[in-house]
Amino acid sequence: MSCQQKGHAVSGSKRITVDESAWQQAQAAAARLREVNRQLPSMLEALRRDQQEQLGRVDATVRARQEAVEQSLVGLSERTRTLAAQTSRRLRTYAATLRGELQDSAGRIGEETRRSLDEQEERWRSQLAQEHEARERDFQQLRDGLAGLHQDRERLLAAARDLVSDARLQAGAVAGNLPHERFAPGQLAALQQRLALAEANLAAGAAETALGQGQELCLRLDELRAEVEMRDQEWRGAQVAAVSATTLLLEQIRLNTTLAVADAHGEPIDGATLDVDYWSEGELGELRAQAEVLAGRAAKQDDPLTLAKLRAIIEQDAPELDERLTKIVGQAGARQFASQVRVNLAELVVGTLEDTTGYVWAAGQATYAAEDPRRAFYSKLRHLDSSEIVVEVAPGEDGQSCVLRLLSFDAGTPDEEERARRAHVIADRLRGEGLEVGGPAAEQAEPDPALTDLDGLRRRVSEPRRQSLAAQDAASRA
Repeated sequence: MSCQQKGHAVSGSKRITVDESAWQQAQAAAARLREVNRQLPSMLEALRRDQQEQLGRVDATVRARQEAVEQSLVGLSERTRTLAAQTSRRLRTYAATLRGELQDSAGRIGEETRRSLDEQEERWRSQLAQEHEARERDFQQLRDGLAGLHQDRERLLAAARDLVSDARLQAGAVAGNLPHERFAPGQLAALQQRLALAEANLAAGAAETALGQGQELCLRLDELRAEVEMRDQEWRGAQVAAVSATTLLLEQIRLNTTLAVADAHGEPIDGATLDVDYWSEGELGELRAQAEVLAGRAAKQDDPLTLAKLRAIIEQDAPELDERLTKIVGQAGARQFASQVRVNLAELVVGTLEDTTGYVWAAGQATYAAEDPRRAFYSKLRHLDSSEIVVEVAPGEDGQSCVLRLLSFDAGTPDEEERARRAHVIADRLRGEGLEVGGPAAEQAEPDPALTDLDGLRRRVSEPRRQSLAAQDAASRA
């Protein structure tokens, strides 16, 4: 039976693909180490302290603003001042509750954070509704207290004058101290127009009309104040959570820049380390840059992000980058493992060829391409008749799996039967070592003679390596 009938094309290259199971185990082992780092107590404690400092600054800002609002309202009439003080107490209680929830959520990323935010949103809506109901009750008492004034024009006019004046003070307090256009755009301007109408009615002596308008304006302005303050506190809480999420992410990236190398059971190997950025071909550095941009966006004070965008950072962006970090760490660990496997596999193949053929390996006839352990590994054997075999063990497209090629360079007429026999012997030997390998397949093209020059292979700089060196050079010049 001819070589072609046996399924062997006429070529000096024989390819054997080794399965990915071992690399998947290595990837899982590296990922387990990353998960250990995710819950380091010292890191979580540092994050909590950082968040505590942020909350302290937010609390000081909120308190100062509330005091400024309250100071602006000292001229209110007695009835309205009492109602405004009740609103102030409820707002302070809400701020303290929100602060406690944020403290409890420190160190969370992912589904747990999303649930916490959803619960906070639901409580905020419930709190806003309760605040509205409480204010309606308070102001109903005000209306009831003024109900008997309609028969006394002088008292009616004085009460209308007080309420319209109160409304003017309230409008000034909102305008001067609260970010009303960010959280309730246009509402203050609409109320100020109604206030101008109430002042005109008061000036015209329409006391009863001005009284009703004053009551309604005081209620709506107090409501606007409460809504803006609560929305602002909600936004500030979301910003603290977004900054904390990105801070945690950056800390996780830092902790996972260099890791102990794990065995198949996830146990660290003494003295062995994994440079994640190196073995990920710079993916970790790219992830770090993206995380830094995200952190900068979250922390912006001028032109700050909206509440929706802050929540997107907390619920989507940071968790997605966190998941990518786990994947990158796992792939880097698997690639480093695969690099050593390429050497071991080449040694096994060389030993098999020496045992079953007249080819001999000479010291020094082995190298990684460009001496870069992320690249293909080459080892060369020589026959007495000057024929040569180069064993190439290259990473697969994912950088982890392994492709073995036997590159035959015959001094005389190629013997395809012998080449095929060698390939099958190697495949059987690998299976005997417990590796699942595909059957040998011949490549159509003849192997490149330049691959016999191992000194040249050592000097060769692959394109990814060339780009890395160029980037390092540019950085050093900068």
